[in-house]
Amino acid sequence: MKSKKLIFANVMLAAFAAASFAQTDSPTSNGLSTNKPPVSAPALVSDTSAPAAAIQPTSTAAHHTGSVSFRRDGLWFSTSDESTHLQVHGYAQADDRMFWSNTHGEGLDTFLFRRIRPLFEGTLFNQVDFRFMPDFGQYNPQIQEAYLELKTLPFAKLRVGKFKEPIGLEVLRQDRDLTFTERSIASDLLPLRYVGAQLSGSILGKSINYEGGYFAGSSDGYNAVFTQWTHANEGVARVFLKPFATTSVTGLQEFGFGIAGSAGAQHGPIAGLKTPSQATFFKYSSTALADGQHNRLSPQAYYYAGPVGVIGEYVISSQDVLNKGQIGRIRNEAWEVQGSVMLTGDKNSYAGFHPSDSFEPNRGFRHLGAVELAFRYSRVGIDPSAFPLFASSTTAQQARAAGVGLNWHLNRYVKLMTDYEHTNFGMASIKATPLHSEDVLTSRVQLAF
Repeated sequence: MKSKKLIFANVMLAAFAAASFAQTDSPTSNGLSTNKPPVSAPALVSDTSAPAAAIQPTSTAAHHTGSVSFRRDGLWFSTSDESTHLQVHGYAQADDRMFWSNTHGEGLDTFLFRRIRPLFEGTLFNQVDFRFMPDFGQYNPQIQEAYLELKTLPFAKLRVGKFKEPIGLEVLRQDRDLTFTERSIASDLLPLRYVGAQLSGSILGKSINYEGGYFAGSSDGYNAVFTQWTHANEGVARVFLKPFATTSVTGLQEFGFGIAGSAGAQHGPIAGLKTPSQATFFKYSSTALADGQHNRLSPQAYYYAGPVGVIGEYVISSQDVLNKGQIGRIRNEAWEVQGSVMLTGDKNSYAGFHPSDSFEPNRGFRHLGAVELAFRYSRVGIDPSAFPLFASSTTAQQARAAGVGLNWHLNRYVKLMTDYEHTNFGMASIKATPLHSEDVLTSRVQLAF
């Protein structure tokens, strides 16, 4: 345990060293674009959105005569006109989880590298965006994303490869822009990344945003293995409206709402549901299998104004389950609401942001980065008809989680996160031995370049 704490302390020291030397606004040479303003993100930026490299540098960026340059957003390789370019960057997240109690009634403190993700993305001939993102975190190397996107028609971009299915509002946020270290338990009922094809776009000044696609997968809360074909397929559609995006009402420009859904077929094992610390609190019987239709529906909304931001969503996931020759239709439901306030007055954003004043204590009290206070409440409930045929009556039927967090954005490269989450459970049977509530304090050091 001492060695784990020592490793985490060393990571913290490295983060502070990076923050101290990352002077993003100080002039420098060697091709670093120091006068380039932050790129304004599209209305719905996520891990599935177009690569950052696809956005052409603004006229205020420093002029680059060579084909290789190191910029604030990574290492760039490009042609002279930058119609074809490759951006190399990435991020790493080191987590320390301290338990007061967990579902088994004993604390099991853990240190791990949650994500280690180099990113290779860019554009070919101003026509095709691409992204390749492996992950080496949690001792489980895998390819998280790999896709090509034809953007000849900006209102109808075609993407093919492995990427996130466009359903969950929280799921679609980039992993490095999350308000909490882990997504809510409501996201357990939503799919993550699968191989598929998608058509997406925005019209009327991004007031109407849509995605629609077909994917080789359907499991809730699951990331498909890139080299493994699953026995499932589904169609997905999502519409998200920002009715005031093009108006002069600044207080409502970042108000949006929408609905997403999927319809498909799934056959085979069914993934369990996990707490914010990734402990399984519900799973189907070992002999139960998905065997037929699997549908989802998710109304969702967010609102961002100045330093305040709030998102909320509701999820229904219903599927056919087979066990011992009997088939049942199981309908699980979940919802969550979360928000944050930038205590330093920085502008909050769904798509992530960079602090207006980086951590430079030698320049005075105002140059200490951005501080964010966050809150979240989420709940998930299992269909009562799942018990006892498809799941044991000794397992949990519902879970409720409440959390609070404090994030310190030292600069565009370094973020320190600390959040506490309490999860309690309702059992499927009053005779069942209750699961212990889970109380976990998670600290994260995130380094991104």
